[in-house]
Amino acid sequence: MQNRLIVLVMLMLVGAGSAAAATTRPQNTVRPTIAGVAKQGELLTADPGTWSGTQPLTFAYQWWRCDSNGNNCSNIIGATSKTYTLTSVDVGNRLRVRVRASNSAGASNATSLATAVVAAKTPKSLALDTSQSTIVYGGTVTLSGSVANGQAGESVTIVEHRLPSLGGVQVQTVSTVQTAANGSFSLEVRPLIHTLYRASAGQTTSNAVSVQVRPRLQLTRIAAHRFLVRVVAARSFVGRYGLLQRWSLKRHHWTSVRRVFFTRALAASPTVVSRAVFRARLGGARIRVLIPRSQTAPGYLMAFSNLARA
Repeated sequence: MQNRLIVLVMLMLVGAGSAAAATTRPQNTVRPTIAGVAKQGELLTADPGTWSGTQPLTFAYQWWRCDSNGNNCSNIIGATSKTYTLTSVDVGNRLRVRVRASNSAGASNATSLATAVVAAKTPKSLALDTSQSTIVYGGTVTLSGSVANGQAGESVTIVEHRLPSLGGVQVQTVSTVQTAANGSFSLEVRPLIHTLYRASAGQTTSNAVSVQVRPRLQLTRIAAHRFLVRVVAARSFVGRYGLLQRWSLKRHHWTSVRRVFFTRALAASPTVVSRAVFRARLGGARIRVLIPRSQTAPGYLMAFSNLARA
């Protein structure tokens, strides 16, 4: 009898231990959520929410693409991680994520609320500006610009378009620069003739900026009443002329005296120096040489020299 009692007590203890060791399936108490901006190219991150049930719990994810009202959802193939990057296919739709929690007792599912309607990615834009629109030959210009909706360290290629072509070259790449953290960039250039500049980053191209160039005129006295005028540019001015002008104290304006023809040129690529020597005896008047628009070389504006006394 005593032995039977001992066996009965042991069986009761084993049963109590088994009940204590029983496991419970996961139950969702706070539904899953989605963090992130609902915009093409952005990263969404799922939070599994809060679950009860025997530990440990493991979670699996399945992202759904729904209509614009958050209904009629379907699985996004391959989207089974905790994060998801929105694509162009998602634009105009809402997304949900289904979380499946599992433990030794089984598994349960819970679904998040829908995101906002996914917006299209803001298109990249590229703007270009110049520090000067007109320079004298040999001078420099700073091109500056910015890439909107781009990335830091993005490559921007600067291209120049010469008007007209120079040395058989009309369009060529000047340089490639990298954008700063705020998308800005800058580059110093030295245009040889009238030039248009554009910037491009991938498939995005900027507006064109124009830089006009004046030839550099240098007037020098080389002897009594004898002067040398040089035109510095990337083209020869031989066969063209400048206008010798004197300043009228009575009328307070410049008066043309005569033409001065350029007869010789020395070249040191890309620069060409055209020369003219002339005499002037004008009673100590201030003089200069002007190249009118009709006599300037292709790609150049009219220009005038420094002043001298004749």
